[in-house]
Amino acid sequence: MVFRCAMFFVILTVGMHAHARADDSDVRIAREIYDFSANFSLGNIGIGGVFPVGDNSLETSATLLSFGTEHNRTGLGVWFSPLSVLSWSHWDNHDDGHLSFINLHVYWNVLSRELFFGPFVSANYFFVDHDMFHWDRYMLTVGLQGGIRLETERWNLPFFSVETGFRLIDGNGNFFVGTKIDLLPLLLWRLGLWFAMADDVYFFW
Repeated sequence: MVFRCAMFFVILTVGMHAHARADDSDVRIAREIYDFSANFSLGNIGIGGVFPVGDNSLETSATLLSFGTEHNRTGLGVWFSPLSVLSWSHWDNHDDGHLSFINLHVYWNVLSRELFFGPFVSANYFFVDHDMFHWDRYMLTVGLQGGIRLETERWNLPFFSVETGFRLIDGNGNFFVGTKIDLLPLLLWRLGLWFAMADDVYFFW
C-alpha cells in the first residue's frame, strides 16, 4: 500500500512538472509570436533626386505624424501617415507641391537596436493639388533603406534615414536616392539652442 502511494505521488509530481514546462513553452512561443513594438514619428522632412536627370530631378517631401508597428523577432514592420507633401521639380524650377493622404511603408529590418537596414516598399496615393483629386496619380518605391533610430522595449523613434531604389511615378520609372530627418531631433535641437541662448542672456544680465 505504501509502495503504491509512493508511486502515485511520483507519477503525479512528474506529470505536474511536465505540464508546467509545456505551459511555459506555450507562453514563450506566444510571446515570440505577439511580440510587437510601436513605431511613432512626429513627421519628417526629406530631399532626394531621381536618375537619369530629367525635367523633375529634385524631390522634396514633408510628412506629418507617422505611426505603425514592428514585429521584434522577424523585423517586419509597417508605417502609415495620413498626410505627406511631395514636390517634384528641376534644379532651378519649383512646383507648388502635391498632398498625398494615403502613405504606406512596409519594411524588413535585418539589424537590431539603434541601427536599421533592409528592403522596403512604399506607396503613396490619393493625391490632391489645386483643389483637385487625381485618382490616377500614384507613387511606388522599392529599394533599400538604412538609418538611425531610438529604440526602447516597446517604441521605435526614427532620427535619420537614407533610401535608394526604383521609383515609379504615374507609370514613369526612375532610380531614386534620398535622405530624411525626423522632426523630433530638429525640435530638440531648436529647444536646446533656445535654452542655451536664454542662459547666455541671463548670465549677461
